[in-house]
Amino acid sequence: MIEMRAASAPPLAIFNAVNTFDPGEAEDEVARIFCPHRLTPSRRGAPDFHAIHNTARFDGFSINFVAYGAEVEIDPGKLDRFFLLQVPLTGSATVKCGTVQVAASPDTASLLSPTLPTLMTWREGCEKLIVLIDRNVVESHLSALLDRHLDHVEFDANVPLSGVVGAAIRSHVMLMQDAANRSLALPAGTGRLVQRELRNGLVGLLLTGVAHDRSAMLAAPVPAPAPAHVKRAEDFLRANPDREINVVELAAIAGVSLRALQDGFKRFRNTTVTEAIRDARLAYWRKLLQAPPEGAGVGTLAIAAGLTHLGRAAALYARRYGETPSETLRRNRRMG
Repeated sequence: MIEMRAASAPPLAIFNAVNTFDPGEAEDEVARIFCPHRLTPSRRGAPDFHAIHNTARFDGFSINFVAYGAEVEIDPGKLDRFFLLQVPLTGSATVKCGTVQVAASPDTASLLSPTLPTLMTWREGCEKLIVLIDRNVVESHLSALLDRHLDHVEFDANVPLSGVVGAAIRSHVMLMQDAANRSLALPAGTGRLVQRELRNGLVGLLLTGVAHDRSAMLAAPVPAPAPAHVKRAEDFLRANPDREINVVELAAIAGVSLRALQDGFKRFRNTTVTEAIRDARLAYWRKLLQAPPEGAGVGTLAIAAGLTHLGRAAALYARRYGETPSETLRRNRRMG
């Protein structure tokens, strides 16, 4: 096993955000950087606990060094807004994401997807470099690769750092750490460009080198790009998710006959126009559930998203997002 850091100043020390011996304070401060979670030291009184979190934030991602000293359990539930690539520098951790359990070490990273529940135990002495990537960055990159809009992707959480892909991922993360340390010396425009290219390079590595639920789509022969009228219809649905519209009206907005629009969706998206409208409403419902107005319930928000058959919509939602609408609402009310 490779131990990647000797005892010295921690990585990214110039970006220190948390330095505390108090588990409660650490939980609150790290939550502001990542997301709300439960942090529980394994030993009563946490005698060896010392939380350090250094974070360098850039456009669409951050690179972080995190250590807790003592053994701790971390329960963030679903991350929702971001992906998290965790590369242990020293020590080990058990990471469960969805149904996959990872024995994380300097030889094995973990990759957490925002739509899957996560539970972790960091062993005493575990230190990690963690790259947080905004969810929309990853999903937009994948959508561009596939020439179609996708609103979620779920990775295999187990990422061995041996072999060609694993070594490339490890090297890229270390390069991102080095670039972050040097970023303060660069002109603002140049620094942003460098960081954006590094971010996109890592996202490309993860999408093409790590298994996920869209891998088969990426491996398939590259199809012809969808025609403009299909993209116009998709763009309209994404921009106007709360507008009541039927297939005939959508065809008119796309500038083609209904038959042409139906043929386009069937050939290039393997779906129907009706299903495309429904999927746009499901995505909008999820957005409302993730930022619910005070007092609004699941049914009220479903109607606001144009979904009038609640039972059928809830079943489709659970199949698409891996949780019920009530679970999404309850978790985001708790986080708020």
